Amino acid sequence: MTSPTIDSGVGPIEPLWCTREVSTFLNVSEATLSRWRRERIGPPFLRVGGISRYSPATVRAWVAEQEQARG
Repeated sequence: MTSPTIDSGVGPIEPLWCTREVSTFLNVSEATLSRWRRERIGPPFLRVGGISRYSPATVRAWVAEQEQARG
């Protein structure tokens, strides 16, 4: 999954991912992500207009942390 980058004047950035994109990337259901948000155990997210969005870099960092924790 590659997202186009946008140059906002401070360098290229990736667009935020929606729940569907994160669930695909992590190979989990959207319901699982919803539960993780409620339990505060999944990847960090932010709310944009009441909708959950994820920074691709933050999701990748969270996956790396999970791998190291199981290490």
